[in-house]
Formats: sequence, C-alpha cells, structure tokens
Amino acid sequence: MLIRKYILSILMLMPILASAQKTFKITGSSKGFAEGDKIYLLYKESGNRHFDSTLVSKGMFSFAGTTNGTGIGSLYRNENPMYADVVHDVVKVFIEPGDIKIITNDSLSNAAVMGTPLNEDNTDLEEALKPFTEKLSKVKNIESLTPEQQTDVKYTNPINVTIDSIRKLMAPVQFAFIKSHPGSYVSLLTLDKLVNHADLSAVADAYNSLSAANKKTELGRAMNLSVNSAKRSQIGVVAAGFELKTSGGKKVKLKDYKGKYILVDFWASWCKPCRDENPNVVAAYDKFKGRNFSIISISIDDKSERKAWLAAIKKDKLPWVQAVDNYEPAKKVKDRYGITTIPANVLIDPSGKIVAKNIKGMELHDTLEKVLK
Repeated sequence: MLIRKYILSILMLMPILASAQKTFKITGSSKGFAEGDKIYLLYKESGNRHFDSTLVSKGMFSFAGTTNGTGIGSLYRNENPMYADVVHDVVKVFIEPGDIKIITNDSLSNAAVMGTPLNEDNTDLEEALKPFTEKLSKVKNIESLTPEQQTDVKYTNPINVTIDSIRKLMAPVQFAFIKSHPGSYVSLLTLDKLVNHADLSAVADAYNSLSAANKKTELGRAMNLSVNSAKRSQIGVVAAGFELKTSGGKKVKLKDYKGKYILVDFWASWCKPCRDENPNVVAAYDKFKGRNFSIISISIDDKSERKAWLAAIKKDKLPWVQAVDNYEPAKKVKDRYGITTIPANVLIDPSGKIVAKNIKGMELHDTLEKVLK
C-alpha cells in the first residue's frame, strides 16, 4: 500500500535521460486480472508528465508510445493515481525503447518487469531486496494508528525504529548492486537515495565505481556536487552558516544560536516520512528545550506550497523556529549541507561543529541525552 501524494512527489523529482525519439510497448498478462480491470500508466519523461489508461481483456493489457528519453513511473490497477489517496496494486516501470513485459501470476505488486535493460536491472535489485521489503510490508503502518496515536511517540517510535533497522540492512545489498552494475542508471538512482542516509565514505566509493556515462548525466553531475557538499556536513566540521526567513517573515541566522546545541532539521509539508517523524522531534524538543538546546526547521517547500507549509506547521504543532529555504537555486541551504533526500538533520554543538547527523526515532533522544548531560 502506497500513499498517492508521496508517489506523485517522488515522480515529480525523478530525473530523466534524454535521447532520440524511439518506440516502446508495454504488455502484461495475469490470471489474477479480471475482465475490465483498469490499468493506469503514469510516468515523467523529458520534464513532462504522461498519463494513460487501458482495460484488461482476456487477462491481458498493453500500452504503446514513443519516448525521447527514459521515463520513470508506475502502473496501477483499478486505482487512478491522480485521485486515489491510497493505492494498493502498483509496480514501478522504466519507459525506454523496446518491448516491456509485465510478468505476474496475480497482482501488479508482485510483477517482474522485464524485456528492457533498466527494467531488468531494477527487477534484479528488487529481487535481491525482497527479503527486506517483505519485512517492511509487515510493519504496522503509522496511517493505521488513530490520530491521537500518530502524534504519540509511544506508538510511532517502535514502528520507525523497526523501519530504520530494516533499511540499514538493505544498504549493503544496494551498494553491492551499484558496484556490480556501474553502467546502469538504476545504480545512479539507488545511490541517490543513499547519499544522506549511509556512510559518506561508502557513498563516495560507490560513486567512484560508476561508469563515466553515468557520471556525465544530469543526476550524476548533481550527485557529485552532493557528495562534495555532504563532506561539508560531516561530523566534526564547522557547520555552514545561513540566513533565512521564518514563517513569520523575520530573519533567522545560524550564528544567533552559537553557544547552544542546535538541531537543523530539513523537511517539507508534502514529505510523509518527515510528517511521521515530526511527533518524535516535538517530543525531543519538549524534553530537552530547557537544557541549552533548540531547533531550526528548514522547509524545502516552494513558493506555491506556502499555505500547505504553514498548515503543516500548525497541524503538527511545531513550536520552534520554522524557516523556508531560499528559493534561488544558488542560495539553497540544503545544497550547502548536501541534502538530497528528506527528512534529514544535523546536530551542531555550542562551538558550531557538527556532532551528529540524520538522527531519528530513539536515536535522536539517546544522542541528545548523551551530549546534554
């Protein structure tokens, strides 16, 4: 089960590869499909979002079209991703030239996507990660909790700790895939997810193992900058200064907090994992705010999302300073800190040095308890 808004936000951020226009075809069949089931195709390619649908006939469906690059999206069964709040039967697909085969005995969620290089690479990676993704699928969903429980760390922290522990076990498998598939764009996308949540030396090593062609792509060049930027937010370095506007229109500067422990937290109103983590950050703030500790949250929401950002602050009851990142690309604080995925954070000590990063769940509480003795 996946949340629609989260899927669409990731889709909007997905990079693409440009090339000459060529044809693609998607065909799928399954005994698990009912006559008249509706299959939706949503993907982004060359900066444009593409949406199509078709009906299952005699257990089969197909799509055909042209592509001038590599699109990344998903197939959905009986749930329109443009309107459904939650989708249950979905599979990721790379739109690239050739015949793409959707192979399954029952649902799209259990399908193997074959026939073209990137889809086969992605299927291989998903198969290697299957023992972990199956465990993740069995973890209780925070959305299934009552509204009161969703804001209580007593209920949410055990879930988040379990999810984080499983994802940490996935990282070695992902790094092994990247090194064995240096020329695959799937490797580049996989590494992009690891930049802020894995050991930086391992990320840098994996990036160095990528093919020259991958490094020359738009995402490859951006990742090189991210890895170099992340070095500036390693534990032990002096945190980069910044000046931003708060939700109330005032200015906030990092240097104003020198002499305190300060958690700089990156998030966005549309980021579900960020919103899930917010109750835990609130609990940590309430517990430690009287011990020379404070928080600055930096939202990466854009101008058009200001109302949603302010509403999220109010709904999640975030009492500390709320700032929004600079809208100008050259001035973005998230880039100075090498932030490519959210939620992300750094803990800065009274001297201005970074002493911890990307601490969530109980790790956040344990770290603060240790440094704020």
